[in-house]
Amino acid sequence: MVGIVDQALEAGGSDSLEIASYHEALVDFIKKTDTPMTIGVQGEWGSGKTSLLNQIWNRLEESNNEHDDDENFLQIWVNSWEHSLLCTPEECLLKIVNEIIQELLEADVDKSKKDKVKEGVQSLMRGALRIGSSLAAGNAGTQAVDSIFSSETNTIKELRRQLNSLVEEIKELESNPYQRVVVYVDDLDRIDPEDAVSILELLKNIFNIKDCVFVLAIDYQVVVKGLKEKFGDPTPENEWEFRSFFDKIIQLPFSMPMGSYDIGKYVLSLLGDINYYESDNDQLDEELIKSLVTLSIGTNPRSIKRLINSLSLIKILNDTKNESGSVDGSTIDNKDVATVLLAMVCLQIANSDIYDMLVAEPTFTDSWDDDFAYKITQGKEKRDKAWNENFKQAVSSKDFDEPWEQCLYRVCYVNPRQRNNAIKYSRFLSVLSENYKPQEFQKFIATALKETAVTAVSATDKPNVRPPRGSFKPHFNLGIDDWVLRVKEDNPGYEDCPKESSLDVIKLFVDTYKNSYNAVDEKSEENKNGDIEHTIKYAGGVTLYKNKKKFLGIGISRNQKGESVFIEVHKNAKDNQMPLNFSSTGLSFTHGGVLEITDIENKKIKGNCGYIEWMFARFDPTDISISQELIKFLYKYSMEGLKQRIDKDKRFIVYDTMKKHLQNFKNKRRNSNDFKEAVEAIQSFYDLNKIKVIEL
Repeated sequence: MVGIVDQALEAGGSDSLEIASYHEALVDFIKKTDTPMTIGVQGEWGSGKTSLLNQIWNRLEESNNEHDDDENFLQIWVNSWEHSLLCTPEECLLKIVNEIIQELLEADVDKSKKDKVKEGVQSLMRGALRIGSSLAAGNAGTQAVDSIFSSETNTIKELRRQLNSLVEEIKELESNPYQRVVVYVDDLDRIDPEDAVSILELLKNIFNIKDCVFVLAIDYQVVVKGLKEKFGDPTPENEWEFRSFFDKIIQLPFSMPMGSYDIGKYVLSLLGDINYYESDNDQLDEELIKSLVTLSIGTNPRSIKRLINSLSLIKILNDTKNESGSVDGSTIDNKDVATVLLAMVCLQIANSDIYDMLVAEPTFTDSWDDDFAYKITQGKEKRDKAWNENFKQAVSSKDFDEPWEQCLYRVCYVNPRQRNNAIKYSRFLSVLSENYKPQEFQKFIATALKETAVTAVSATDKPNVRPPRGSFKPHFNLGIDDWVLRVKEDNPGYEDCPKESSLDVIKLFVDTYKNSYNAVDEKSEENKNGDIEHTIKYAGGVTLYKNKKKFLGIGISRNQKGESVFIEVHKNAKDNQMPLNFSSTGLSFTHGGVLEITDIENKKIKGNCGYIEWMFARFDPTDISISQELIKFLYKYSMEGLKQRIDKDKRFIVYDTMKKHLQNFKNKRRNSNDFKEAVEAIQSFYDLNKIKVIEL
């Protein structure tokens, strides 16, 4: 097989996403629930809703085969999008209702019963036709539904009574009895949202009958869009109206568990289907593949299939070159190149602009700087009133503390759709590059960019405009002396910056790191191969690394109030990630940000999650005593915390976990367990009275 068809998983198909427990739970619920019941399967387009419905259908069919008479299910599948083609919204509504009823009548029921039900359907259709003339004038399709529901006739009421009697008769059939009717309505998110809402309302009114279970594949956002005509644009004040309508239709909402998808296994399974990489010696790193995919294109199966198809084409081209003798050996026989190549296609799909940046400057850790960013953005990011504050907050974090990351932030900032994804892209490139030695990595990147050019989707070339002379500074400084010159340039008008007391603290950190741990400057001759364990980078601040993992940073901050030294240290789970206070020295750390619940009843909260893996200290060096003993303690403490996070120690709370609690606090019901857990987690973690006091 050389390509992956973008279609739903067939009933009984292999469950590579490892979500069998979810559809089995839904099957059990359908079997045991009281009725009538409507289940809403929510998820973005391509998230696997149809595949889930297929699996439920298959399990109930198996149940039919296992239980001859006592637990049978009459299953009906309706594709709403197919019914919407080449017809008016009103015709679509009635065609869906008609199909469900006709499927019910296929059971071996009494002829007179069939005739009565058919008569009811015909009356329903005649009621819709009465407003045909108004449709020509451009009135909304919901008027058709309103007319059908009008009290002039009891069409709906009478039809529902007949259908209820029909379902009862189906249950008692001697030839082929069914205990429950399960109706699946798929692809509602492919039709106009207003029409989708009309369909939901009509189905609810007609089929609100005993022993009927509806399984609807529709996302809540589709309902919101479909109700704008009725309620206006969503606001905090009218949000309850949208939710009330949804809750009236849907008794059990179920969200596709995209966060629980086994993406590593799923991608490797699909790569195996196209024979992307084969080796008797080693295999692709599942965890690395999972990280690269989730940090770029995410967990949407449809996007992943596009990735696999691009890689399939690249493999075919590569194999063709080998057969013709135009290349010496297959690049995809190299595990590292295969991984980096996959990463480049991920980037193509997620953000073609960043992929183009790599094409222009592949050595991104060295060549992506303010100068390069200006060539792309023309300084547009600075036109945003909130730019200075947002950029200041970004560069104070571990995700944008290096010049190449700040360049990436600038480029993402000018595109509102990509702005919030800047952190993911920064982590994506960091995860990718940190797995290889620099010189080898550049070879892998060069090969991957060449191979993936055929699947790139790019706009016209970006203008190459030279920025104003003297506007930007070099990417990395070579050492402490070069860095001091940069600090002076960054603070014009302050000839005494950095102050001697500040510089003494910085140098003490650098000297201790070099003398006690054999650290070298990142750009030094000793580290030309990139294989030194402990290194020091000089950019906005001085950053300490071990095995290419940042674990401690120090720098100088200058504002109108004066100059101070800042330190960032990795938190440690053994102290429940509490900030440290060194009582004997006066040095005190704080959280990077604080969430404060101001009103639980009304779900009011202020602040931000901050960079919860790190703690920060800012101080006047003339007031605080910094010693080698303290620096060595911070080294050991920070390294322990970093290892806990890398090893995914269950005790260590990461940013994504706290962000999830914040979302649950805002979105879940107050009496739900998720909401209560969120309140407890936020209040406990950001309790400002919780400080670990250290005596050195």
